[in-house]
Amino acid sequence: MGKRYPPEEIKRANIEYHSRMANSYDKEQPHYKPENVKRVENIIRDLAERCDHNSLLDIGCGTGFILNIARKYFDRVVGVDITQAMLDKVDLSSGNIELRLADSSDMPFDDESFDVCTAYSFLHHLPKLPPTLKEICRCLKKEGVFYADAEPNYYCWREIDRLAVGEYSQVLQREIDSIRSVSDGLKTEYDLSEDIVKLAEFSRFIRRGLKRESVINSLTKAGFSKVDFEYQWFLGQGYVIHNVSEESAEHILLHLKRLLPLSRGLFKYFSFIAKK
Repeated sequence: MGKRYPPEEIKRANIEYHSRMANSYDKEQPHYKPENVKRVENIIRDLAERCDHNSLLDIGCGTGFILNIARKYFDRVVGVDITQAMLDKVDLSSGNIELRLADSSDMPFDDESFDVCTAYSFLHHLPKLPPTLKEICRCLKKEGVFYADAEPNYYCWREIDRLAVGEYSQVLQREIDSIRSVSDGLKTEYDLSEDIVKLAEFSRFIRRGLKRESVINSLTKAGFSKVDFEYQWFLGQGYVIHNVSEESAEHILLHLKRLLPLSRGLFKYFSFIAKK
């Protein structure tokens, strides 16, 4: 049997980890890059149109990446996080954002309160998915949708872990370094212990990513009836966007998706939209 990690220990690690990050989070996270903001905004806009722009709940909202997009498309936007230092950075000037300091597995909302729930780069911080997925399903209205994104793909991490130290192209080496050395960078930048970093990024560093099959199985058991799963961000996609063109990157992305499941190890992340 593998080592047991108490959920409360993981929760404390996440609070310390994200408290240290709060002041610089918006400036350093890759999801704030223009090409990604554009992609995510298109998804949020589409979800808003499905439900007449009513209500959205964002769990693990952090400093407000999704909230800042959703505020333009939803009448009511609610953010939930366990780290007060992150919530303190959220811009509340639009007047339609509410914040709650709460655990995602026990949220202070009535049944069927929201049309849409979102979780951006959040699920991999959890020790277990089922408690949070069940709570999300409870809070969603009938036929409500849950959108999650930027979760680490187990099959990519597995392939990177298998590579021996050697000479690779500049593009591939950059991707290898970003996966293998990211925990060292976080430890140094935020003066955190290795244990705190690994526990806070639980399914990234300890489980080495999340598997499509396990995620879909957990969503089904939680009460979701349909899951549209997408692999995202192929290795070197940023290089293609900035050195060739966005159009070329899109063509490569579509081609690799046509080669699934053989190509699944080439995608760093995944997203999904699950319908209740």
